[in-house]
Amino acid sequence: MKRLFGALIVAILTVGSVAACGKKDGGATPEAAASTGPTDSAAFGEGPGGSGQPANPSATAEPSSADKSPAGPTYPGDAKGYCQAVVSAWTRNDSGRIKQLAAGGAVSNFQYIEKGADANWKYVKKDGSDCVLRNDHGDQLQVTLDEHNLGKPQAVTDVVIEKTEYPSDPSSYVNNFINAWYNGNTQRMATYSSNSIAGSYGGKKAPPNWTESQPKEDKGDYWLVRGSSNAGDSYTFKVKKSLGKANGILGIS
Repeated sequence: MKRLFGALIVAILTVGSVAACGKKDGGATPEAAASTGPTDSAAFGEGPGGSGQPANPSATAEPSSADKSPAGPTYPGDAKGYCQAVVSAWTRNDSGRIKQLAAGGAVSNFQYIEKGADANWKYVKKDGSDCVLRNDHGDQLQVTLDEHNLGKPQAVTDVVIEKTEYPSDPSSYVNNFINAWYNGNTQRMATYSSNSIAGSYGGKKAPPNWTESQPKEDKGDYWLVRGSSNAGDSYTFKVKKSLGKANGILGIS
């Protein structure tokens, strides 16, 4: 009987211990796992300590476009640069830039002069207060400057254009070629003849005071125009019958 009573007590004590352990393990709230990643504040630029400093202390914010003031207009300090700037504005139809660089009368001229067939204008030379620019057809721009205003607004005071013209008469056509030769306008010489003719004669001295020595001669498919200068130079030009356009001179001898 004692043996049975003792076993019963042991069983009761064992059941109580198991119940107590089950209540302890199941009733407690589990602790949250420790975070090993960055906090929200760190993800938005704060350091791990939440100090508000960028995570990368060497990183600095770029200034916004609103903080950058637009650059003001520039004005070239040399004649060549100034003339090229205003002609470039003219070919782009940039009236605002033209008004910055040219005075009132010159602005009006730029608005109304007819552009050349070729807009590839190249600076040629400075002649006094004028800049000369030409395009590939031999059209010529003369831009006048007030040189005291270089580097400042509205230094351009005038502009004129001299376009290459194409006479229908062979004698006039040759005279225009001679004038282009005399003025060193090799682009116009090439337009009236060819690149090879302009290359052969452009580097030579033009005949001064050219006059036609005898009436032009009709050779059927072309004209012969002969002339000489007061220096004794004489040339014969072979000219197309159909003129009024470019490349009318076929040869010179």
